[in-house]
Amino acid sequence: MRFAIPALIMLLLTAASCANVGRFGQIMNPEELSKDELKKLPSETTPEYGFRVGMEVNVPGNKDEILENVDYQFTEFSECFNIADRGEEARRYMIAVVNGTFRCEYHHGRCNGEYDSDYGLIIVSYKAFNKRGILPVLKHEWAHVYGILRNDHKNLKEVRDCTGY
Repeated sequence: MRFAIPALIMLLLTAASCANVGRFGQIMNPEELSKDELKKLPSETTPEYGFRVGMEVNVPGNKDEILENVDYQFTEFSECFNIADRGEEARRYMIAVVNGTFRCEYHHGRCNGEYDSDYGLIIVSYKAFNKRGILPVLKHEWAHVYGILRNDHKNLKEVRDCTGY
């Protein structure tokens, strides 16, 4: 018990440090999104596959870096799953990049990615709490687009090597 209290204090201080407060706050208070507004975002096209990518104005990343990252991730994704359509199926959807965790119908209302075929959107967070890199759940959402990952996620373990999540 003597060691549990100092460990708990250290954990709380680490979580409350300046570097973590913003990310923790985004998880606890996800932003409300309007899919109608996301569809209206001005979009850029990725150089290799021609994916449309729209970014909210508060996304901190460099536009060109994000566009190149989308193409790079699709190359990895398609090689891992042996997809030969050069992104044809995924090009039907605009990739909307948002700044942080957002409200959704899944994961207790807190998401970092969502595929919505009705709106023609793949919504992904620029960064995600406890995930590395930028757009860390994009491959996961493409797995939904291609029907590789079931909507109920019951086969998530089988696709995790290729999606990272």
